[in-house]
Amino acid sequence: MNTAPLTRRARAGGGRMTAQRRAVLQALQELGCAPTAEEIHTRARHIRSGLGLVTVYRTLETFAQEGLVQRLFLDDARGRYELMGGRHHHHLVCLSCGTIQSLNRCFLAAAERAARARGFKVTAHRFELFGYCRRCQAPAAR
Repeated sequence: MNTAPLTRRARAGGGRMTAQRRAVLQALQELGCAPTAEEIHTRARHIRSGLGLVTVYRTLETFAQEGLVQRLFLDDARGRYELMGGRHHHHLVCLSCGTIQSLNRCFLAAAERAARARGFKVTAHRFELFGYCRRCQAPAAR
């Protein structure tokens, strides 16, 4: 997994790129959409054994301050993290099993245009749909 572009971004922002931080960064890239700190920790320990959960939390906080990751809250009371600078997307969240799927298209461009027309400067937006995935609907359909 090539973490070089993100490593350059972190260094440009004045951040150090230790082996532990590289492991967290690689884990984020490999896990994809909205993993929890615990999931990142589990994956990063395969990359860098002995990596502690506290180190992962501190690294994620540092990455958030440097603009490398964003923290998400998707109605499950758990902080989740995604790399910034990737493809802008939104989420489908299953209320039963907790799976999260990416929506590959942004549907909010018209809303942003309407906000700008009213003199509002939009700096970011989020959009999540909550419901039940196909697998969780199956027992109810029978």
